[in-house]
Amino acid sequence: MVTKKHILLYNSNEPLPQQGGMERVTDLLAKALLNAGYEVTLLYKYPNRLGKTYNAPTDILYIPENEDNQRFLEALIIERNIYCIIDQTEGGIVGRFGIFRHRENFKSKVKLVAVQHSSTRAILDNYNLAFAKDFTQTRWGTLKQFFYDNVFLKLKYYHSVCLTKILYDDLNANYDRIVTLSLSFIDDFCYYCPKADRTKFFAIPNFNTFESCERTTGQKYVLFVGRLRNCVKGGDKLLRIWNEVESLFPDWQLDIVGDGEDRGVLEMQADNLGLKHVTFHGFQNPALFYQRSRIFCMTSIYEGFGLVLTEAMQHGVVPMAFNSYRSVKDIIDDNINGILIKSFDEKEYADKLIGLMNDEEKYIEMSYAAMLKSAVFSKEIIVKKWCNLIENL
Repeated sequence: MVTKKHILLYNSNEPLPQQGGMERVTDLLAKALLNAGYEVTLLYKYPNRLGKTYNAPTDILYIPENEDNQRFLEALIIERNIYCIIDQTEGGIVGRFGIFRHRENFKSKVKLVAVQHSSTRAILDNYNLAFAKDFTQTRWGTLKQFFYDNVFLKLKYYHSVCLTKILYDDLNANYDRIVTLSLSFIDDFCYYCPKADRTKFFAIPNFNTFESCERTTGQKYVLFVGRLRNCVKGGDKLLRIWNEVESLFPDWQLDIVGDGEDRGVLEMQADNLGLKHVTFHGFQNPALFYQRSRIFCMTSIYEGFGLVLTEAMQHGVVPMAFNSYRSVKDIIDDNINGILIKSFDEKEYADKLIGLMNDEEKYIEMSYAAMLKSAVFSKEIIVKKWCNLIENL
């Protein structure tokens, strides 16, 4: 009898899918590996941020507080005969910021796989924009702005580069395989870690969230789904873009699905702009919104993969996004199954959004092309890649 390989899937937060992309991906991967015939245990450090009950698809364990984490993990590996650990946290198991400092501290011979959910280079390339703050309306605002932009941000950027190099060196030294969501991320990794062993890398994108989808009814809705944090998702940019559009299309509606620390700021911005056709829905199941929407707008400064893009495309909702991170080109073929806009050019974004809203024929053509492209990320295709990786560790 062939013994099933036992996989330990580690995420810092309990992977309640409604929290965000990483948690949704962790939950889906656990289910997919179970269906592929593996034993799976979920391990997490912190409860989910929403305080809701998580119906885990398999055994789930919490790393106890006030306990020796190393001893706990070693005992768990031995007790459950763990074959490999898939670390969703980029170094949370082994490394300078991990449970173990060095691989040699492990007594067991367990295999280690690190999943890199984003390219830090995309963040660093847009660092000033991602961490921009406006002090001009405060006392001594001009001086504060100069100091923040020219001293504080530069020091913070240098510190981030140093941390990235440390993290990537640790991943390269301690993990058997490093999974990236895009081939382009491998080059990004090697940019900050030139000594990286390229044979360790596997490019495995996220697979589709939904098992099967009917095409959207294509009503006059533009949709945004994501965390309301402006320095990452650019919700403030979306509202400024919509401000150029709304008066031209009074029978269209912008739906904003998601929540976050900047929700109040964004609601105030919408009021100040006098926007009448914007609704903030908070945390909701996005499926109902995909099923009725025509266009999906992403305005992120950076992303790892952009799971919401493929979710929209599964439903035939045409995606638009800034060309601000490398893997977006893995998903959107410009002017074929979606639209890419020069990074952070809000005028170009508004113009192209208006053009698509006006062009029924182009919308229908792109809608079907988007559904076709989403098949590239089918669960069957992506899970085969995961199984190939696991079986060849």
